[in-house]
Parts: sequence; C-alpha cells; structure tokens
Amino acid sequence: MKHLARKGLRAKTISLQSDRGNLQASILSIAADETLDLLIMGGYGHSRLQETVFGGVTREMFRSMTVPVLMSH
Repeated sequence: MKHLARKGLRAKTISLQSDRGNLQASILSIAADETLDLLIMGGYGHSRLQETVFGGVTREMFRSMTVPVLMSH
C-alpha cells in the first residue's frame, strides 16, 4: 500500500469475518458499501474435491463480479 500511496493512489485494506460459504457475497457487499473502483485479490485454486464440497471464492467472484477485479495468482 505504501507503494500505491507514493504513486498518488488511494488504497486501504479491509478485513472481514465471514463463514466460508458466504465469503464471496461478503466481499462484494463490502465493495458496494465502500463504492470501490477496483478490487484487488489473490486467486487461489484447490483440489477439485475441496472446491466441489466447499465451493471456490475465486470461481464465484468471476461469475458474479459487480466491480472490476484484478486477480493475481
């Protein structure tokens, strides 16, 4: 974040508590509440079995993005 500030870009970190099944909806809710112009997040993959059972936040974000998202792996 210091690097972005040196470039004149405003950025802030927001922490949230959410259960695993509702994480993607919580992220998008905060994005709307904060009127974000861009959401930056890491994209991580898990085994197919784990994603089938628990879901995948990265996959769900791609399905229902409401703001521009920069994904980094």
